[in-house]
Amino acid sequence: MRHAIYFTPDPTSDLNRLGSAWLGRDALSCEELPQPDPRLRNLTASARRYGLHATLKSPFRQKENTQAAFDVAVTRLASQHESFMAPALALERVDGFLALVPETASTALDHLAADCVQKLDDFRTPPDEAELRRRRAAGLTEHQDQLLRRWGYPYVLEEFRFHITLTERLTHEQCAWIRPIAEEHFAPVLGREFKVDALSLMLEPDDGADFRIVERFPLVRSAMKAA
Repeated sequence: MRHAIYFTPDPTSDLNRLGSAWLGRDALSCEELPQPDPRLRNLTASARRYGLHATLKSPFRQKENTQAAFDVAVTRLASQHESFMAPALALERVDGFLALVPETASTALDHLAADCVQKLDDFRTPPDEAELRRRRAAGLTEHQDQLLRRWGYPYVLEEFRFHITLTERLTHEQCAWIRPIAEEHFAPVLGREFKVDALSLMLEPDDGADFRIVERFPLVRSAMKAA
């Protein structure tokens, strides 16, 4: 069993509706959904398992008998941040994956992610050698490997880049036909700011099982403009 802290959109938002339909699954209701094109099924398999999200604290195995204290810590962390409007979304290939990313940098997003990584780390058990090998197989820099050993994930802090993964890693040919479908499907949210109003606690009940949203912890104060 693993937990993670993700950004997931407001369940009533267009971003959640469109993103969940794109993946073919709603991570809150666990309902399967029809996708905009049947050819997407295999090319969204991994993203569908994790649910529509952006990683703030990557999946980790929680120390035993710490769930109550962990919930308190997540609630406290959420209370230290205001909800905010993040920069407008764009479609982009990130390391071969098609993803939704902010058009410009956001210090508010970066700060929220850094707090999730650092302030919740006492609840994380270190990755085993198999997981370390799997992460390193992606080809990490020396600095990313240092972050992996310290925080259990290589793409944190100064290596963090907010993104909502939509596909598997695509060939140029696959991207050529998928991208226009994505542009049409996500047209209502592209070029528009999106609201970050909660931290989502996600659960993978068994290895390889679908992640689901256990609880959304609201960022308590009123919305502000992201820097």
